[in-house]
Amino acid sequence: MSKDIELQVRRKNARLVIPDSHDSKTLGPIIGYAQEPLLPLADACTPLIPIIFNILHYVSIALKHTPDNPSDGLTSDESASIYLYTIEWDEGHRSLYFILNETLRTADRKQLKPWFKYLKLLLTALVKIPCAPQETIWRGIRKDLSTEFPQGTQ
Repeated sequence: MSKDIELQVRRKNARLVIPDSHDSKTLGPIIGYAQEPLLPLADACTPLIPIIFNILHYVSIALKHTPDNPSDGLTSDESASIYLYTIEWDEGHRSLYFILNETLRTADRKQLKPWFKYLKLLLTALVKIPCAPQETIWRGIRKDLSTEFPQGTQ
């Protein structure tokens, strides 16, 4: 596979690959977001303006693609918060999910403070979604784990 094609594949499938972490320490809990008020998506994302390129532009895209009264019981802002988490940013810019996931993996929990309003809205939305039937979900990492899972073991 050429490097150009491999880079394109990685870019398209970045959600399925997590960086190899040599640091296996347990992170502390996220404390404080639950006390945040539920806000409209644009207001919840305002603290992220210095962190995420063009965030309010992507908020407006998410809101445009979300019905006023979603059929799943979520508010339009809750539904749009999930949509915002899933969309890709323009070429050359890291998306909200990439930056949030990177921040969630840091030991310094103070870095999460600007995310609290968005996290409150997103997690409120996610707990309202009914559970899907149990099935196998696959994810990829950039590391050979075969020695950690010998064939025939569980």
